Amino acid sequence: MNRWLGVLLLLVCSSSAVLANEELLGRWTGGLTCGPDKNLPLTLSITEARNGKLKGVFEFRSGWHKAKYHVVGTTTSTGAFQLDPGPWIMQPTGFRAVGLQGQVARFGSRPMIQGTLLDCKGGSFTAFLQPPPEEPPPPPLAEMFDRKGPQWIKAVRARVQEYVRKRVDKPRWWNQLEREVGFSKVDQATRETLLAEVREARADVRADALLQELASGPKDFPQGIGRALFIFRQAQTSEWPDKTKLRVYKACQKQVAEVLRPKLTGIAALAANLPTTLEGLAEARAAIAPIEDYRHSLEQAFGTLDQENLLSPMLKRIAELELNPAIAIAFREALAVARQQSDPRTATENVIYNVLGQASSSYPLAAIAAEGRKLAALAEVVVESIASEEDRSEPSASDMAAYMFTLVERFNAPLAAMRCAPGQHDVTDLPRCQLGELEARLKKIVKSGCQAEKPGQQYVCDFDQYSQLVYFRTGEPPVDSFALSTRFPGGRMEGPQKVRFVRQVLGGGWVGSRASPE
Repeated sequence: MNRWLGVLLLLVCSSSAVLANEELLGRWTGGLTCGPDKNLPLTLSITEARNGKLKGVFEFRSGWHKAKYHVVGTTTSTGAFQLDPGPWIMQPTGFRAVGLQGQVARFGSRPMIQGTLLDCKGGSFTAFLQPPPEEPPPPPLAEMFDRKGPQWIKAVRARVQEYVRKRVDKPRWWNQLEREVGFSKVDQATRETLLAEVREARADVRADALLQELASGPKDFPQGIGRALFIFRQAQTSEWPDKTKLRVYKACQKQVAEVLRPKLTGIAALAANLPTTLEGLAEARAAIAPIEDYRHSLEQAFGTLDQENLLSPMLKRIAELELNPAIAIAFREALAVARQQSDPRTATENVIYNVLGQASSSYPLAAIAAEGRKLAALAEVVVESIASEEDRSEPSASDMAAYMFTLVERFNAPLAAMRCAPGQHDVTDLPRCQLGELEARLKKIVKSGCQAEKPGQQYVCDFDQYSQLVYFRTGEPPVDSFALSTRFPGGRMEGPQKVRFVRQVLGGGWVGSRASPE
């Protein structure tokens, strides 16, 4: 989960300290936190940035009150700045002025500033640069012509050519032109032709702007991948002509290949030097893990993650390692060590992820991982016995835990079937998805005693079981609700059990079934 979050942040937020002083000029809006006050709206207007000196106005709101004062300060070529409070413009009763110390950064392609509020406990702020107000479009053509004659049609096409020539990427300007054509008095065929010309030209201009952003943006991994996917999605969800979409698609596909090539080439070179050990398999998984994080997005967008098949040597080496019997033995041993940790579930998941990554083509290793998860869950179960007398040949408290664990897993199976991927459900699916986030975990077994029906072969045993309903992702109990409280008070499932245990013919284990109470 932390890994998925790390990938998301890499896609959208990469720090940058290359903005010049002058680029702090403008209006920044965002939020601040100062003591108990959280997310108060702020506006910072930098009106002068020259020779490392800054001047501006800072304002923020708290409820109905607005505080506003001048600020002056300094900045450096690295994008770091400090602003000290100056004279008040608007000072509500009880408000005090504070300074700002921060750094210029980027959130995707958007300039942002973030930092701390001086003399304010726990004070922090984040703000984004607002684009300058868009200048109004030229006067409507309807004021010059009757919106139906040849001269008006010629004027529309001339304006389209002007916008294309000047690369006008201003929505208001194009919207006005589309409205004029849409409400014109020309015949329907001419109107549709003109609208198609306007929209195609508008799409080309916008596509050119995006491709310029792509060309001037980051080229390293993973930021270059994130930028290409972001631009591709904008084209994909647009109503542009297919040929314009294809132009953007090919440019984004090319950038993805160029960004990935050095990374994939390095992974291919590593494949030849991997040791034939469990550590070697883990090293291979770690090498391709950053790439695998983008597999779904890139395959959805471009059909493949590896356009030049550069991963083939590493994938072949991984397949060889997964089929090696010695590695299967080492995997079991590593899982056994993990079960001895204070948190066997988490330790086991770490081992499995290191060895198998997000997916594995090896059925034997996947089966070992499934068994490892089961044994880790059993390892965290507390087993006790309060039986006055015990026969060595009768089921132990651990045998009862194994039986009860099977029942708990049957309870969990329909919940797991209702799980939905984050963000991939509609409103009607929400209750089902919420139930799918839950699972029961067996916590404790207390054996009371057993009565022999066939000594050494068949017993009726009494024990108490204690289970907890939790979120399967975190292991934390769910927030209590009326529905849960009715069925599972406090999220608990507990109570006495009476079970008949019959020894298996092969293996010496026990098969349990509920026994009728006397």
